Amino acid sequence: MQSIKPQDKYRAQYYQRLKPVLIHIHRQPDEPLTLDKAAALSHFSRFHFQRIFSALMGESLTQYSNRIRLERAASLLFFHPDKNVTEIALDCGYSSSANFARSFKDHYGITPVSVRKTERLRQQLAQHMAPQKLNIELLLQLQAQRMSTHMPDETPVPTRIMNVDTRDLCTLRASEGYHLEGIWQCWEQLHQWAKAQGLDAGHITKLGFGHDNPLFTPLDKARYDGALVIPATLKAAVSEPFRLSTLNSGQYAVFSYDDLASNLLPFQLALYSAWLPHSGYEPDDAPLIEHYNQPITDSNAEDPSTRSIALEIWLKVKPLRAGV
Repeated sequence: MQSIKPQDKYRAQYYQRLKPVLIHIHRQPDEPLTLDKAAALSHFSRFHFQRIFSALMGESLTQYSNRIRLERAASLLFFHPDKNVTEIALDCGYSSSANFARSFKDHYGITPVSVRKTERLRQQLAQHMAPQKLNIELLLQLQAQRMSTHMPDETPVPTRIMNVDTRDLCTLRASEGYHLEGIWQCWEQLHQWAKAQGLDAGHITKLGFGHDNPLFTPLDKARYDGALVIPATLKAAVSEPFRLSTLNSGQYAVFSYDDLASNLLPFQLALYSAWLPHSGYEPDDAPLIEHYNQPITDSNAEDPSTRSIALEIWLKVKPLRAGV
């Protein structure tokens, strides 16, 4: 296994110090994080924290916090039609629906209501409003699926619903978000780690975790983790830049996918807009998982966006609760 350069080790330690700050932002978007509290969580000087955060994350603390709040709000708007705009605004830390609507339009270029209503969205497009930071064609397609009173003909159907026990994972964060090149590099490093531990990469369970909704999150900002299921005896062998984590136990709906890589995102989002509303289930608190049951390879001679891939998608679910 290749040795870690000292400068890479130190950089990883900086990211590790910022981890409590990022966890707070993602788990408590309704609680604005002050500079003093962020500095205290990271144990960096408050006089230098902003420069450190911007240098490592590519955004200021305020920009990062606001983006996460708005991305969460956008997902709530689309996937939780039972919540009104004011509820979502307050849940995401805005003092009023007016302040939320203004921030949302400044960020995405459209109003919050247009995320839900196709007619309103088309009116804004006709007025030459310029949507940004979202996939407008895909949003229109998903709106049409969601408004259907019956299950669409092309709705993904799970091959099985399975129960999974907790499993130990060796995890690595992709350096370029959801961009395919960074994901291939992530898996190359994981394969090298597995080989160094004497594992057969062809027979080890390989999982990919997508933590963000790319309908509303820029691909380079989205968080993707590659992970190998490992035996307990190898837990001590997991060190930087890799992380030891766990696959949560529970019930998973499993879907098969064998198509172009460029069509994978619409397929995944169709699980939420077309399958879930008719399934009797609701998503549990866990990211969407890709199970790579076929070899993961990269071909420099082939455009990744036009290549075919075969995998399974695991969606953690629980029985739908009525009247919540």
